[in-house]
Formats: sequence, structure tokens, C-alpha cells
Amino acid sequence: MGGFGSGRTAGKVTVEGCRTLKLDVNRVTKVLRGALRGVEPAALPVVGGAVWSWTTDGDAAPRAHALLTLMLHADHGTARLQFDIAQPSRRTGPQDQLVTLETTPCRFGGVRWWWVCPATGRRCATLYLPNGGQLFLSRGRGAYRLGYASQSQDAMGRSHGRLRRLHRRLGGAYTHADDVLPRRPKWMRWRTYERTWAEWEAAMERHEAIWMKGAERMLGR
Repeated sequence: MGGFGSGRTAGKVTVEGCRTLKLDVNRVTKVLRGALRGVEPAALPVVGGAVWSWTTDGDAAPRAHALLTLMLHADHGTARLQFDIAQPSRRTGPQDQLVTLETTPCRFGGVRWWWVCPATGRRCATLYLPNGGQLFLSRGRGAYRLGYASQSQDAMGRSHGRLRRLHRRLGGAYTHADDVLPRRPKWMRWRTYERTWAEWEAAMERHEAIWMKGAERMLGR
């Protein structure tokens, strides 16, 4: 199936001046997720490709781009990332990276999409390519540990504390920010679980902003 930019630039993703490139699973899959609605299972998968670009605020031309091809089924998929990006310290070199996608069910139907980190096998909402890196991976233990440069900062410590409390509220263990929120405990009401999900999403947005500032400082910005 066409769409998803059909080979053209699929929007300019602003990285707010940071050299770390990000791939948010919700942005990447947005167009094709709409195409999945009403499609007969026998007609799957839905396939689309586009050039995904990143720009820095104030710049007219993209500073990096990758050819992104998606193949989505109803509850899983694959992304092919082809790129050769000139980072400040070195080029990545020609890369042809495959990344698996998985889903978790939502209460009122539909699914949430997740990357499966190629380095750790863990689900995550965002993949990163920092200056000096060669592949898009998650952050944390076993992948890019950029966040640890700012872990001693009070803001980062408080952010981890918020995320840890939300995981414990659902009976789960917390090791790093890319841990997926646990499924609803049988004893918990759906309304309470949905409220916890909303708190977690807001906490993740705050954590992301703090982490990106720390990455900028680490990379000398």
C-alpha cells in the first residue's frame, strides 16, 4: 500500500537543537496506523516508505535524513532504516537496520505501538542515534547510556522517582525510563489504570525533556 510520504519527505522532525536524533514510534507509525483500520486481515501487511528528516530550529534544510520503510500487521510490524548520517564527530557509514515493532492492547480497543530495541530486546517508545553512534537504539542499560551523565542532577533524580512510583503502583519493578508500564493488575479498576497511564505519559514527556538537556551538555552543546 502507498502513503506514508510515498518516497517524499514525511515532515521535518525538530530535535530542539540537540545532536541526538530521535524516532518516536507514534509519529513514525501514525499514517500507516490509520491505513490499518478497516483492512481485512487477509490483505495485511500494510507497507509504506518515506524519507524521514530531522532539522534544527532555525535551519531551512534538514541536517539528517533516513529512508524509512514500514511493514505493519494488525499487532506487529517491521521497520527498515537505511541511512548514512554525518554526525559532528564521525559519519555512521552506510547502515541498513531492521527494527521489530510490537503492540499492547488498549482498554477501549486498538493497540499501542512499541519499538523492540535491537540491542536489549526491550520495548520502548523512542529510539535514539547520538553523536558517535551508528544505529538507532533505546537508552539505558545494554544500549545508549547517555542519560547517566545527568543522573546526579536533582531534576533527573526526581524524574526517575516519579516513574518508579508509577511502576510500583501497578506492582512492577522499575530499572530505567524505557521500561514499559505494567499491565493492569486484576484488582485495579480500569479508571484507576487509565489515570495511571495518563500520569505515566506526562511523566515520560518531562523525563524526555530533562534527558535531552543532559545529552546536550554531555555532547558539549
